[in-house]
Amino acid sequence: MRLTLHFYIATLIKVAMMVFGGVILGKVMEERRWTRFFRALTRPILKTAHLPPSCEGALVTSLVSGYAGDALLSLHYKEGELSTDQVILSSMILNLPLFLSFVPLLVGIVYPLMGWVGLVYIGCQILASSGLMVTAMAIGRLKLPPEVWEITLEEANNTMPPVLESLKRALKSGATITFRIMLITAPVMGIVFYLVNVGFFERLQNALATHLVFPGLPPAALTVSAAHAFHIAGGAAVAGSLLQTELITSKEAVLAMLIGNAVGTPFRSLRLNFPRYAALYPPKLALAIILTSQGIRMVMVLIIYFLLLLLW
Repeated sequence: MRLTLHFYIATLIKVAMMVFGGVILGKVMEERRWTRFFRALTRPILKTAHLPPSCEGALVTSLVSGYAGDALLSLHYKEGELSTDQVILSSMILNLPLFLSFVPLLVGIVYPLMGWVGLVYIGCQILASSGLMVTAMAIGRLKLPPEVWEITLEEANNTMPPVLESLKRALKSGATITFRIMLITAPVMGIVFYLVNVGFFERLQNALATHLVFPGLPPAALTVSAAHAFHIAGGAAVAGSLLQTELITSKEAVLAMLIGNAVGTPFRSLRLNFPRYAALYPPKLALAIILTSQGIRMVMVLIIYFLLLLLW
């Protein structure tokens, strides 16, 4: 797979639009207090995790745009409203709404190629993200002190800033965050695209996938894992063809896709997530977010793998 300059520029423009529009939406939702419509869902999660109210807007916004949700989170971090531990745990929680926002796209990729087996695989991924969220909530409850969710005077009086003032502040925040992200994302993404084009990630992923042996998977199924380690569409295409020729069973196809996801997680995180987090946070914190979130999520995927191996 070769990534062209046109695709590089188009990707940067897409990221900039998603961040800019998402931050504006998130800031307006916070200031106009539209997040109150989601409180029945968001507040129990954040209160259980001992996270402050400032995370609520990011959690709601991430349902629309994961980029914007992370950007709002970084804004609260830079304003001193969130500690390092709170940012890491909040990022783990945001993984579920971020994944759910991509589910329609994933269904469009895997269902035509794998049928109902692909839907089972997506269900397993939703379960893994849910497990990551529950883990973050448990860690927060054990590690962080309880947050006091007080009703502010503005909320009690139901007063809000004028619409134009809210929009002006949202535009300023959106422009500032988008510029900062592009300043770092553009060169980092350029390096990543170069490594993809010279086959660096593909060689690493294929070498790892072909040198590991997993219980319950025949050699033919490992080709699905190797293909998925590089891209989900590749794994789904290989799995679909092997299912049609009956070289692997439905169970083996799901297990192979899960292993491909687990094996490819570190490399996908470096390709896709590091440029974004490096633009939002200091490098040390960016790496901590990626390693913690993706590491725990990979463990969740492997747990689901062995549960399916035993119970299916």
